[in-house]
Amino acid sequence: MAIEPLSITRPTLPSTPRPNPPPEHTSVLLCLPYAGGAAGAYYGLKGACDAVEVVAVQLPGRENRIEEPPEFSVPRITDEIAPHTGRPYALYGHSMGARIAFEVARELRRRGLPPPLRLYAGAAHPPDRRVPLAAAADLPDEAFIDQLVRRAGAPEELRDVPELRELLLPVLRADFTWIKRYRYAPEPPLDVPVVAFAGLDDGEVPPGDMLGWARHTRAGFALRTLRGGHFFLKDGPAELARLIAGDLAGPGPGRGAGPPPMEDDEVHVRVFPAGEPQGTSGGDAGGLSRAVDRADGLAVEATVRGGAVGAAVGLLEAYGAAHALSRSASHSASRRAFPGPSHEDGLGPGEWEQVADAAEEDRPWLELRARTARRALSRAGAHAQAEAGFPDLADPGPWPAGAGWWVTFLSLHTPLGEALAAVAVPRGRTRLSTDMWTDR
Repeated sequence: MAIEPLSITRPTLPSTPRPNPPPEHTSVLLCLPYAGGAAGAYYGLKGACDAVEVVAVQLPGRENRIEEPPEFSVPRITDEIAPHTGRPYALYGHSMGARIAFEVARELRRRGLPPPLRLYAGAAHPPDRRVPLAAAADLPDEAFIDQLVRRAGAPEELRDVPELRELLLPVLRADFTWIKRYRYAPEPPLDVPVVAFAGLDDGEVPPGDMLGWARHTRAGFALRTLRGGHFFLKDGPAELARLIAGDLAGPGPGRGAGPPPMEDDEVHVRVFPAGEPQGTSGGDAGGLSRAVDRADGLAVEATVRGGAVGAAVGLLEAYGAAHALSRSASHSASRRAFPGPSHEDGLGPGEWEQVADAAEEDRPWLELRARTARRALSRAGAHAQAEAGFPDLADPGPWPAGAGWWVTFLSLHTPLGEALAAVAVPRGRTRLSTDMWTDR
């Protein structure tokens, strides 16, 4: 069955008088919907984003295309987006839409068309990782809907309103079938900066999982954490619009720009080459506290407002299995005694035993976790917490450390290889913002 051409729409809002005419748009944000979503999902973003023209792709089977089969393909979507590449533009995709936007960016590259200024990925697993929820596509209707409501924040009305189920279920089935059948094909990373947006309360795609998008760009990566769950696009469009407009007005992630204005519940982390001079530990007159650590050719800088912070970084290659196994029995006995806070890189007795007892392939990560966590706490001045050690090095974290601290881990994908950063912050610092150098 033939698929009708896709339609690109400019979401409109009810007419309201404006005290001043809107500014002339210098760039356009082309938006792709989440599974079961439509162009209308971007009404809120359009209303909150005067600085950038918001244009949404309407996929078949939804809203004004409700009579069409809910089927689509990346080449056809690219056909519709291609005419917009003659002016500055960016791509935004939410959940499923982020995976589509990524493939559209690669298809535009194959066609030799101008690349987007940014690829914005909201609430989406990296394309080289499977989507756990996609397995629900094969479930019966009731179980399928239950999974969407419980895990992805779909509206409760799907369970109880027959008309809504009849309207949305074919589209949801088609979209989740596309997600399940999607297979990532390796290609060179994009020469386009990637900015990932995560919902603080998104249990399906937590912020740490979205750091994997850094693998797919060599032009800089950033992660921003917003208040809300999987559908922060609907719940907080003003905050998302502010972050996108500010990012498009700046030099881009990984280019030395400072973080967006920070609030009291945020922690900002930058990763850059160790030789780069930016960043010094300590505080400043603006109430910001910084911690800087350099190791293995990498540097990490963590910043918070109105509190202490510590950071540490290490390259996994430096902690290979041979590194963990090469100690002789005599050295092992001497190293098992915790060397004290002045030697915060050492492992405590319980930690060394965990590393020694783990599978060989797990030892480098466990050792790196223990060492970076202890170093981050010491950089924050929490020496007693660092000395106490950690009972479960395999726990993904955050790790509680004493009564007032958390240690959060960031798995990093850098030009030097896989790395790990540990950030020690007082409890209550929950929103993570990250900028990462990815140039290769």
